[in-house]
Amino acid sequence: MKNIIRIKAILSLLLLIIFIIVLFTGIGLYFSPSGRIAKEISWNFLGFDGFIMSALVIIHLLINYKMFLGEVKFLFRR
Repeated sequence: MKNIIRIKAILSLLLLIIFIIVLFTGIGLYFSPSGRIAKEISWNFLGFDGFIMSALVIIHLLINYKMFLGEVKFLFRR
């Protein structure tokens, strides 16, 4: 049982770190689209979907922050 909680805590931390990286790079790309491909695929529409996804992830983290903190505390406790 402790191994399952440890795995969940590691996955939660990795997902949070990856989400933060993707969020910042996505914001940067949204505000500076350039090139022929960005114009052909209507970059602004795709960027709007990314903001919706980011908002949903943040809401999910806010709702489940107690569980996340419990997992992280369990992970770093000796």
